Amino acid sequence: MKSDKSHPPKPKREFGGCIELIPARPDYTEFVDSRRIWGFPISYLTHFLLQENPHFSGQKTLPPDQLVLVYSNAIVILRGWRLELMLSHLICGRVARVHAEQHLGPLMLDESWVSEILVLLRDNTILDEEKLERWISEQS
Repeated sequence: MKSDKSHPPKPKREFGGCIELIPARPDYTEFVDSRRIWGFPISYLTHFLLQENPHFSGQKTLPPDQLVLVYSNAIVILRGWRLELMLSHLICGRVARVHAEQHLGPLMLDESWVSEILVLLRDNTILDEEKLERWISEQS
């Protein structure tokens, strides 16, 4: 005898048997701020630098961390809180999107919080470290 209660259908598995497929790794990392979305191929990330935000000066309202991502065609600077927590995901190529939120939301101790995203496309001026430093300071 059938029950009158309906049961939700079981989710259909993409592959039966003893092998489970994981979602595809993203090809790009998107950087989303209030004005635009930038996307860079994950494979173009050549190196990164995690450091103290040079504009922090101990002020509680300013983000203390700065993460500089160097791609073969651009430099992306992230400023925020607890950015070290995203490094293992970054190294494994699992960061698909970074969203900047100006106002710090509820405190999530196990998550990074990005408040600023700065992007500098590579051209001849990027080779001059002094011009790069000047550009970074002008973005603040």
